[in-house]
Amino acid sequence: MTYSKKQSLTYVLIIMLFAFLMACSEDDPNPPVPLIQTVTATSSADYSDQLFFTGSKNSESGKIYEVLPGPAAINPAMSPTPFSNGIKMTDGMYEIKVEDNVDADSPNSTDAVSSVKIEFTANNGKKFKIDGINIIHKPDGMGDHTFYGGVGLNKMMHGNTGIGVGLMPKMLAYITLWGMTDLKDAETGEVVASNRIVHIMVASKVRNEKMELMTEVETDKSDHDTWMAETHVILIPQDKDGNPSPVPGTDHGFIHMMWENVELTDANREWKQVYEILPGPAAVNAAMSPTPFSNKVAFGSGSYSFSAMDKTPEDSETSEDIVENVDIKYQRPNGEMFMIDEIKIIHKADGTGDHSFFGGVGLNKEMHGNTGIGNGLMPKMLSYITFWGMTDLKDGDGNVIAANRLIHVMVSSRARTSDLKLLTDVENDVTDRSADQYETHIILPPLDTEGNKSMVPGTGHGFLHLMFENVALTSK
Repeated sequence: MTYSKKQSLTYVLIIMLFAFLMACSEDDPNPPVPLIQTVTATSSADYSDQLFFTGSKNSESGKIYEVLPGPAAINPAMSPTPFSNGIKMTDGMYEIKVEDNVDADSPNSTDAVSSVKIEFTANNGKKFKIDGINIIHKPDGMGDHTFYGGVGLNKMMHGNTGIGVGLMPKMLAYITLWGMTDLKDAETGEVVASNRIVHIMVASKVRNEKMELMTEVETDKSDHDTWMAETHVILIPQDKDGNPSPVPGTDHGFIHMMWENVELTDANREWKQVYEILPGPAAVNAAMSPTPFSNKVAFGSGSYSFSAMDKTPEDSETSEDIVENVDIKYQRPNGEMFMIDEIKIIHKADGTGDHSFFGGVGLNKEMHGNTGIGNGLMPKMLSYITFWGMTDLKDGDGNVIAANRLIHVMVSSRARTSDLKLLTDVENDVTDRSADQYETHIILPPLDTEGNKSMVPGTGHGFLHLMFENVALTSK
């Protein structure tokens, strides 16, 4: 039988196709590998319950001092006041636990101080103690303060808030209360001053390194570093109606004691699961400050989830890498909310820009440290998922507060210690690669895509660096 030229070519193609199919059969131990292999990795964490602390105590390392009478730092024309820059170092201790049962104050509020022990030496050498506080309850809007039910948690106070005296700067009070107490002699237990107003705040730090009181009343410029919380114990020289009434047994008619670097206790959940990195000296190079790579952290609440698809191993403008199902939420203790619901992956030619992008999305990449990938102010680490993109930062109502911003996300080996100190080894990867220690970095840097300085609006300090610990990670 003879075949035409066209028939012969068709026959050859059929034989070739049959051979290819046989090579792909289950019996072949080495089937052909597809040219493109898509890997999808997903990650999530949910710590959205707002965090509250209902207890606090002094630390071993924190300073203790008394604020002396003097001109108010915010308004020097007012003198003497308990809000001066005059201080005297002393000694003492405290521990307190509270119950915040209702948010709005009323005469039948059940807010209470469940336990309190305060001891200190005043500037005159006298040793005092407070071992009981009865919370003041007033209808909302009555009196000199709004009491939030006698005890308040995570409340913005002082400054221009109308809450508390305007001679203190605007600040965040993790715990605040007003009550009546007996001031006692610490050695004899004798009551020195009975039924006195006491105001206690465990709050963000409001004095600088020179121990000078901040003077900002319009904007909260206090230090929200959780490790730097400080406690105020104030017995004011007034009665409940605002009339002058010096505190008996004291040199100047009032007491304002301060404890620094105090501990926050009795949280409703573990506070180190989600937090924000604050501006400060870089842990890797302290000469560089402020940076988003410090050991200053502020607790918060939040959740996130996303799916990242790595379709091409090397970056190019035709890369099809994408990030989908983005849902990022973070809330600061003061109520500020940030949301991100879409990220568009950046694609650049290999070797261009500040980073190598591994096709926009990278999986299982050594980064930072001395790798040349990412920022050298982070330690060397393994990123299970990493990507760079552009996003809109939104507030809690969905309004865009920062449009078209650079964002960098990593799900990585743990680069911080149990007390949230950043590791500093840039030569070797000493991070924790345990599966239960995965952590996620979400960074909106104060830069544009060309590396130029460009502060992120609405963040308060020009960038956002959010951290989630013990996160979930899966791939397929």
